[in-house]
Amino acid sequence: MDFIFAAVVFGIFVLISLLIDRGKKDGKVLKRLRERWGKIPENSHTDFDFRRISVFFREYGKKNAQYYIDDTTWNDLEMDKFYALINSTHTSMGDEVLYSILRTPLYDSVSMEERLELIEYWEENPEVRESVQMLLERFGKYRDKGASTLMGDAEHLKLRKGNWFRLFTFLPFVAIPVIFVNVGLGMLLLILSIGFNVLYHERAIKEIDSKISIVTSAVAVIALADRIAGLDIKGIPKINTRLNDLLKSLREVARKGSPSLFINKEVIDDPSTLPKMIFLIDIWSYQASVLLLKQKVDEFAQLFEIIGLLDATICLASYRKTLEKWCVPKIEWEHDQGINSISAYNVRHPMVKNCVGNPVLLKKPVLITGSNASGKSTYLKTVAINTLMAHTIGTCLAESWKSVPLFPITSMALRDSILDGESYFIAEIKSLKRIFSAVNPSIKCLCIVDEVLRGTNTIERIAASSRVLESLARKNVCLMAATHDQELADILEGIFENLHFEEMVTDNEVSFDYRVKEGRATTRNAIKLLKVMGFDPKIVSECMDAVAHFEATRHWNRIEEKPELPG
Repeated sequence: MDFIFAAVVFGIFVLISLLIDRGKKDGKVLKRLRERWGKIPENSHTDFDFRRISVFFREYGKKNAQYYIDDTTWNDLEMDKFYALINSTHTSMGDEVLYSILRTPLYDSVSMEERLELIEYWEENPEVRESVQMLLERFGKYRDKGASTLMGDAEHLKLRKGNWFRLFTFLPFVAIPVIFVNVGLGMLLLILSIGFNVLYHERAIKEIDSKISIVTSAVAVIALADRIAGLDIKGIPKINTRLNDLLKSLREVARKGSPSLFINKEVIDDPSTLPKMIFLIDIWSYQASVLLLKQKVDEFAQLFEIIGLLDATICLASYRKTLEKWCVPKIEWEHDQGINSISAYNVRHPMVKNCVGNPVLLKKPVLITGSNASGKSTYLKTVAINTLMAHTIGTCLAESWKSVPLFPITSMALRDSILDGESYFIAEIKSLKRIFSAVNPSIKCLCIVDEVLRGTNTIERIAASSRVLESLARKNVCLMAATHDQELADILEGIFENLHFEEMVTDNEVSFDYRVKEGRATTRNAIKLLKVMGFDPKIVSECMDAVAHFEATRHWNRIEEKPELPG
């Protein structure tokens, strides 16, 4: 009795110690969560494996979205960097769903309102938010180990050798009746069948080694969802209901695919592994889990999305706290044709430090002129990225933002495709063609074009650019284009509104105020920059004379060969 009493006391002591240790760890985690809340995370876009992070988007989000941001627009707007800027998620599911959110803008008022309500709920209910964050933080990142791949083709998870293991499982039992007839032969058959199964087990386990982690991590995701549902958060009844409905279907997967059923290769001497090897219990469990997951892949995808959505919206609520001036955009879901596509003030770029705010008032197509580095491209990107933010995270960096539903698509930062053997000009044409293909009668496209057709000669560029822009402007679009060609401003004056950026040049420097102004640009700075950068004054003077002659005669003088000066 004394021994039993001592064992009980020791057990209680160990349990209390574990609880105290868990409490200390939780206290540290909670402190860390509070310190990080409302702070810009210390991320770089190079920290993220976007091939892995984009799996949920590619396999599920993209297929179920009405519209999605293509790779060209995503890269033009440097959205990898924006993703890294705002990402303070706690789990891999949060990573993947946040990425999917940014690439699948919403175009129905109900879905957008539900997302806004969820973000605001986390802002207004810190205690509930922290209880969810604690569960997410304990789960951590990369513990899902590719569970999102289940949303694609799950056939690769099944054993290559099919269902032979079902027959092999019963081989040891075949030897039992033989033992009663001939002990020696029966024992030989028993030993051979056991040896065969052990070898088969080892080969099969090697085959599914990398796949087991996917199945067991799917179980871990289901278990996390169960714990979140156990919080019974009254403020998010729709999500609670969806979680519980999905868990009713998926708990069977958790039972079949419990990680405890799989072999622990580091504990080879564990006697419990021998029956598993002889009777192929691990293989049965694995196959049963895969079959169930294959049948319930859509339910698992929805569960994965819900957990990721909770994590991502908490992240978005924290991002809002990092901003000094921002607004919830007002989307005019029902609107008259005559209103501005966008009416916004003091709009800024989220990734430009100390960005100068500008108004965005778009009722007709806009052509922006101005010199190099004056702010044209940044302004275009500012409008595009805030439009995307309005339809994804419900947050704009602006004093106010009101717009009709707009789908952003851009053609800006093209590069020569050496591997594909494409020239810059061909890449431009393809990029513009995809914009025309995206135009539709349902949702107005915000089309952003920077320096259209810059990859060809001046005469054909101006002729082609003017006709392409004119054709695009007559479609269901909100069109903004930037150019260095003043001739385009003349040709398109009857269709486009002109805006411009300008610079201030002195003898020693060129400065910019980055303020958008009405009308077309009237200044040029390329030759002045030669002077500021210290080029030979004679070169600068000859450049200015050549420009003056062309503007007077519309003709360029030929440069004649000059004899070399001695010395």
